[in-house]
Amino acid sequence: MTQADVCRVYEQESMRQVLGDTLRPGGLALTVRALDFCALPAGAKVLDVGCGAGATVQLLRDHGCWAGGLDLSAVLLQSGRQGSPRLPFVQADGVRLPLVDGQLDAILAECSLSILAEVETALAEFNRLLRPGGYLIISDIYARNPAGLAALRELPLDSCLKGAFNRPELAAQLAGDGFELVMWEDHSEVLKHLAGQLAMTHGSLAEFWRKGTGSSLDAWDVQLAMARAKPGYFLLIARKGRPADG
Repeated sequence: MTQADVCRVYEQESMRQVLGDTLRPGGLALTVRALDFCALPAGAKVLDVGCGAGATVQLLRDHGCWAGGLDLSAVLLQSGRQGSPRLPFVQADGVRLPLVDGQLDAILAECSLSILAEVETALAEFNRLLRPGGYLIISDIYARNPAGLAALRELPLDSCLKGAFNRPELAAQLAGDGFELVMWEDHSEVLKHLAGQLAMTHGSLAEFWRKGTGSSLDAWDVQLAMARAKPGYFLLIARKGRPADG
């Protein structure tokens, strides 16, 4: 799976029909929850990594932040520019960010970290860009049964499912990159709701993935992998550590 492959999946009209402009489970509700928790001041500098068509960027600006978006998909960015020509967008991946060190108050990665091939590199980049005490907001898919991750990895899909996280390992990665985990919430109900919508719209989850990716999937393989891993959805907030005094 490459990030470009996943971009092509999320550019599909079938995806936007179900997921809307946010292209993720839960829509903007989890974003608002995170903003309420962080209580960012007016004028805070915020970057949305994997911004798609820019729904979160617009929300951030409505909250008084100076916000910009970054995405690898030219198709999604163009859609965002057509709807909101003044929103600042940059086409780039999430592991080589063309910005200055220590300038951001917050970074959001909403259902985008799991599709990056180099998660550790991305976390190090996020740390570089954030000021001390700055917030990292991540919402994404994780395996509630980490023992089932191998089954998800083996599915012939270009999607966030293949990059689902192991909670203890992600927490350890964040700590290793200089972040303090200050909040973790399980929001698996939004993933369950989305799965129901997809199955109702397309007949089954396997049929949805077949249409979106062109893969030849066996419905039983998908169901078995999901049953083993028990995919869930989380919202976490971490803070970049402050330099030690003296």
